[in-house]
Amino acid sequence: MNVDILNIKGTDINYYFICRRRAWMSLKNFYIIDKNQFVAHGDYLSKKKRRYGFASIKLGRNVIDNLEITSTDTYIVHEFKRGKKVLPGDIFQVLHYMNILRTKGYTVENGEIHTLGSKDVKIIKLDEDTINELNSVYTELEKLRNEIMPEPIRNYYCNHGCSYSSFCWG
Repeated sequence: MNVDILNIKGTDINYYFICRRRAWMSLKNFYIIDKNQFVAHGDYLSKKKRRYGFASIKLGRNVIDNLEITSTDTYIVHEFKRGKKVLPGDIFQVLHYMNILRTKGYTVENGEIHTLGSKDVKIIKLDEDTINELNSVYTELEKLRNEIMPEPIRNYYCNHGCSYSSFCWG
């Protein structure tokens, strides 16, 4: 399946690992923006954690908020997250951004996931194995885009941070 990776957002990929229903809504540009504490927290992180020297760029439907350009003209993608509960989704979101930059001809050194309240930094590398895994996720997302909205599922994230839970469960 030929997939336009610029038409898939990093958040689409992240949601894919959390909830297929939420990923489907994101793929269809259906968003719930309310005064949910988690939406506000994410907004705070995206605005307040930008560091001096990091750039923000838009490529297709993607906005890479924290892109570091090193002295050797390589790129490092930084993502700031509020926890480690959805680390697989966070990793693939960063891999997606790195892959977009790579396909546009940029040399990507690595990605880094920074967790709020921790000095731990998760270093992400893009290699042939992760590109193959990422291509599988792209294919699954394209299939999901063409399906009807999935039924809601109850999982940990429904009760701990999903701004869509009232939509799914009333």
